[in-house]
Amino acid sequence: MSVELPAWIRELDLTLVTHPQVLMVGNVRDQYLLPAGDGSPHTVPLKLVDVIDRVCRTRGYAALTMFDLVHDRLESWPLREEPGQLPESLSAMALDDALSGRSREDADADYEGLIQRRLRRVLRDVVEHRGAPIGLVFPYAHRLGSPRAELTGEAKLVMGAVEVLGHVARQAAGPAPVMPFNTVFWAADREEQLPTEFPLASTSLRVISIPPAPADQRLAAATHAVRQVLRASGGLDQPGEDLVRHAKNLLAATHGMTNSEVLTVGRIAIDRKIPVARLDEAARLYRVGVRDNPWASADIRERIIAGERMLSGQGGDTDSDPIGVLGQERAVRKAVEIFMRSAAGLTGAQSSSSPNRPRGVMFIAVPTGVGKTELAKGVARMLFGRDAEPVRFDMSEFGQEHARERLIGAPPGFVGFDAGGELTNAVRANPMCVLLFDEIEKAHPRLFDFFLQILEDGRLTDGRGSTVYFTECVLIFTSNLGMSEPGPGGRPMSTLSHKTAPDDVRRVLEEAFRQFFDNQIGRPELRNRLGDSFIAMDFIQPEVVPALLDKALGSVARRAQNVHELTLKVDEPAYKVLHDRAVENLDHGGRGVNNVVETLLINPLSRHVLIHRPEPGHVWTVRRIVPGDTDCELEVDRCSE
Repeated sequence: MSVELPAWIRELDLTLVTHPQVLMVGNVRDQYLLPAGDGSPHTVPLKLVDVIDRVCRTRGYAALTMFDLVHDRLESWPLREEPGQLPESLSAMALDDALSGRSREDADADYEGLIQRRLRRVLRDVVEHRGAPIGLVFPYAHRLGSPRAELTGEAKLVMGAVEVLGHVARQAAGPAPVMPFNTVFWAADREEQLPTEFPLASTSLRVISIPPAPADQRLAAATHAVRQVLRASGGLDQPGEDLVRHAKNLLAATHGMTNSEVLTVGRIAIDRKIPVARLDEAARLYRVGVRDNPWASADIRERIIAGERMLSGQGGDTDSDPIGVLGQERAVRKAVEIFMRSAAGLTGAQSSSSPNRPRGVMFIAVPTGVGKTELAKGVARMLFGRDAEPVRFDMSEFGQEHARERLIGAPPGFVGFDAGGELTNAVRANPMCVLLFDEIEKAHPRLFDFFLQILEDGRLTDGRGSTVYFTECVLIFTSNLGMSEPGPGGRPMSTLSHKTAPDDVRRVLEEAFRQFFDNQIGRPELRNRLGDSFIAMDFIQPEVVPALLDKALGSVARRAQNVHELTLKVDEPAYKVLHDRAVENLDHGGRGVNNVVETLLINPLSRHVLIHRPEPGHVWTVRRIVPGDTDCELEVDRCSE
């Protein structure tokens, strides 16, 4: 296949005759697919040093030297048959040899100083070399000093020499009208990683940004990987159109990955004997460590089909404490539709954007106490089994900008760097999970940049530089936006109640959702990424109170049975008192019902238990509940079964 030479390589070729020093930043650790050079139409993956080698060869360079940071060693190699006389300092002699054979551990305290002095000499000899041009490569320039601490001693002198030598450099001697310089090549992931003394502003330094691999490069990498898989399985004789088809399928399955990662997926397929027709399994194995697609299983499809009944508390869960979202039929139906798209493999099918978005996203706008946590728990159990629980993040704890480090981890050099981030660690430990971001509107606006990346590309880079994939995750955002507005003295006043018509509640919540993203935090693109995932939950209505009350009383009865082997019953007069008080507290939703049960039943019942000490097998029947101004009395029949 034909691959266009990346623009940054063409810029690098031009820079050899315009600048004596080159700093390459960005995607410098990737591999780049270039023509094999043997007359075949195939491409070969090259690392950055190999690309520099190839460009310098075409320009007539005599040799290259690279500083090996691991072994404190200079590695030189010729680029032509007769490289000519090279400076003695560029020999491939370990710097330890300059110390008469003493190792780093045995050397004196000036070991680092000796290395820096040697580097200064090497820089000088390269720049002042007369003859065919030569080059010096520093693949990890940012490791020569810290961006947060001033250099001292010999290290500072090295950076000074870099700047001075850049200004005095002259083009190398040779027959061409315009000859290259003796070039110093620097590489770093980001400019801000470099020592503060590095001469970034020098006119003798050209900064070349290497972008993520474009589509043709990634397709070339996918083609190379497919070819390797076919060769390993003995299927290289497949027709060309099949090769292209498999390469395009791999390209889609590795969306957002670097060329190196695409090639790694191919090696995984060879190692695990995954056939070329199922390379998406190798890509999933690379991303999340799981080969099988859980969303394609018959079990999860059956659970999603039955999901509406399960999430509404109408069956499908045999736990002693079942999950059910009562009185929210519209919200439950919308949630199940979202996961039907995922199970059918049609999430995001209407657009050409990333196919690796999270499996499901919901933004739930809720009045208080209407069951958002129950819905999140129900979704986790429906998708990942009865023991699954959502991973919850209370976003009120992330209101400060520095709290972003809690999510992805501190950057290198800062306290807590090795610990990683709470969010990235959670997904790395369990790639298939439900992530609940509670009260998202209370998070600092800068944190929404993370969510934009997750929703678009399905991945996030943590503070340690590792990529975490959210492809198999479900994200649930909850918000109380629209439930109140500033009143007298700035105090929030409720604008909605259970008496507000459901359609009006949804209209107000949806408008608050739009205003928040478009105007308050200025992230309309994030609102667009959320798409059709907005779900407005309704206030609890009076007709739902009996079901909520029965659920709460059932929970109390189970606890009494488990702890005291006591059978607890509530007679109709007592039940009516609880029901009437619960209806009065509907603006507080299901939580208001539970508060009524706690105040009018659990508190006075606890006194009875402590005073009368029920025997195993006893039956207690609450006949009447008599609320008081500060206390509540129960009339209880106590008998043995």
